[in-house]
Amino acid sequence: MGVDPLTAVLPVLGDILDECRMVVTDAQGRVIGADAARHRFTSSAAQIRDPETGAVVGAVDVTGPSHAVHPTTAALLLAAARLAEGLLRAQAAVREARNLARLGDAPGAVLSPDGRVLAADPPDWLPTRLGLPTAGDRVVLPDGAEAVLTPLDDGWLLRPA
Repeated sequence: MGVDPLTAVLPVLGDILDECRMVVTDAQGRVIGADAARHRFTSSAAQIRDPETGAVVGAVDVTGPSHAVHPTTAALLLAAARLAEGLLRAQAAVREARNLARLGDAPGAVLSPDGRVLAADPPDWLPTRLGLPTAGDRVVLPDGAEAVLTPLDDGWLLRPA
């Protein structure tokens, strides 16, 4: 299954929320980071969304005794979730830059796993999203030309055929 991408942001969230009990879960509710056991306290949470797709990939949850709840808890959680999303966005930018370097001087594009065009050279060569084939490594472009897909770690490299 691999390492959850949110694992990389746990140390930063832990530093921010070091005075709170913290549990970070993935979108399925599996705990991927926790600093304390569960207790019967009040709880507040903020969703962490994938900056590329908008899908919920986790949440930052603070649980504690009700007398310790502060009016700014929700704002703190929202800020921590946005920080996590910013770190995910930065990680994606590094991946995209690495993949763009693979293009070199030849025309082509880097696509997300679901066909979203992350970068293309020339820039206006493709629409914002391409339909990916269910089988094979060829795709027909909107202008009728054929292109070849090569799998990357986090998406596809597209080159004219």
